[in-house]
Amino acid sequence: METAPDSALHLLQQLQPNKFHSNGDRALYGLLLFQAFDKNSLPLKPDTLINYSLNYYQNNNDRQRLANCYFFKGRMYKSLHRYEEATIEYINALDCLNDKKDDTLLGKIYSDMGDICFFQDDYLDSRKKYQLAVDCFKKAGKNIDAGYKSLDIGRTYYAVKDYKTAQKYFHKALYQTTDSLLCGSAFQEIGVIYFWTKHYDSAQYYLRKSMQFPSIGYNFAVRSYILSDSYYNTQQYDSAYLYAAKAVKQPSNFYTKRECYRILVNIEYLRKDLKLMGKYMVKYQALTESIRKIESQTKSTVLETMHKSTVDATNSKFENRLLAGLAILVIGLSALLYYIYRRRTRQENIAIEKQHNEQTESILKEEILKRRNVLLHKIETLKTEQAGERKKALPSEKEMIDKRLYDQIIRFDNPEIFFREMDLTLNKLVTKLNSLYIGITPKEMTWCCLHLLQIPNQDILLLLNYKPESLNKLKQRLAKKTKLSNVNELNDFLLKIMFDK
Repeated sequence: METAPDSALHLLQQLQPNKFHSNGDRALYGLLLFQAFDKNSLPLKPDTLINYSLNYYQNNNDRQRLANCYFFKGRMYKSLHRYEEATIEYINALDCLNDKKDDTLLGKIYSDMGDICFFQDDYLDSRKKYQLAVDCFKKAGKNIDAGYKSLDIGRTYYAVKDYKTAQKYFHKALYQTTDSLLCGSAFQEIGVIYFWTKHYDSAQYYLRKSMQFPSIGYNFAVRSYILSDSYYNTQQYDSAYLYAAKAVKQPSNFYTKRECYRILVNIEYLRKDLKLMGKYMVKYQALTESIRKIESQTKSTVLETMHKSTVDATNSKFENRLLAGLAILVIGLSALLYYIYRRRTRQENIAIEKQHNEQTESILKEEILKRRNVLLHKIETLKTEQAGERKKALPSEKEMIDKRLYDQIIRFDNPEIFFREMDLTLNKLVTKLNSLYIGITPKEMTWCCLHLLQIPNQDILLLLNYKPESLNKLKQRLAKKTKLSNVNELNDFLLKIMFDK
């Protein structure tokens, strides 16, 4: 099992436990099979096997093997993100080991409980559990396992932005080992630190270096995700897309997958591929919902406190009253957690809706500007074509040529058609102004349209048959009707109306 776990698993899978005559053999088979699955990083199932073993050793008071059964059942729940049930099984395992000296198993239990505390943002308790795991692994002579837990302790420091202390743990683990897996993990965590401190070049260097080493568990997905995010933040979108797409195909937790889909959504938005962006957004939201369910679970530290209180409360009536008080505290805490969860849900929904609105507004704005630019292009093209004719014409004839040009392109000679065309081009500007402000004259409305079309001021004077001072008075009247303090605010005012839905 220790030196060749793949061979151990192969041998066990050749056996047929239903043909065993001894209940003890069947119980031992289930325990060994789960151990082999765990050693080979495979899913721990079916739970009927470990439940049979657990019940047998419970009835026969074999506390050492019972502790192993509780541990593997807890690890099964942990892999399914059912942290409440996992914590209860780990606590039961610790109870069985009260008078035992199995430092290796104790190290594994404290390590898993540290992981759960870390996932639930209890970094101080997580650090304590990891330190207990380090001490147990060192006693058992498992120095490589102790090195991994040192990395985990470092992670609890950078989670609270104490990057200097975190780096000390990572470099210490790196310099004290020659194990390739541990070296890769250490380079990975150093790269993550540089990423969170926004030193993206250093982050990319160490993360690429970590990929030269083998990885276990979720490490490859984490390396790819952080590398992708660093490329995204430095606007290297092709590389960011490549590593994010690679990460989502690897084994990883919900948090890593969600962040990868966030990157993919943003890149597809920049590429203007709204179909793919929508596909990734659906996956992002599904993962967010899964994480929300995980975060709503009762924290591991609360369950530990409840368990300890339950054990102590059996000794006296006073302690029974204490347990009742703790139950009230847990109910209050659960209510508080539910309130926080609901509040976070609302905030996330608001953020998602805001992002959606911003994307919709951006698309609308681009479409309006595109229509306007098409119209301006037509005007400039026709002006270019008429340049020769205009050059030879007299001043009065030039004015006629210019007027015909605008009559031809925007039907300026027919106010009804002109305003209808402006509504289509400028996102219902005419309709909006007429509905919001009473008393705007056709001349004033015409100037608003020509101004937003970016028609040259000389051409506007020609079309309106105005002199500069007359046009200034028109603007002053319009500013007063729209309740603006001065003429200089007209441009921003009209742009806002045009871009509003």
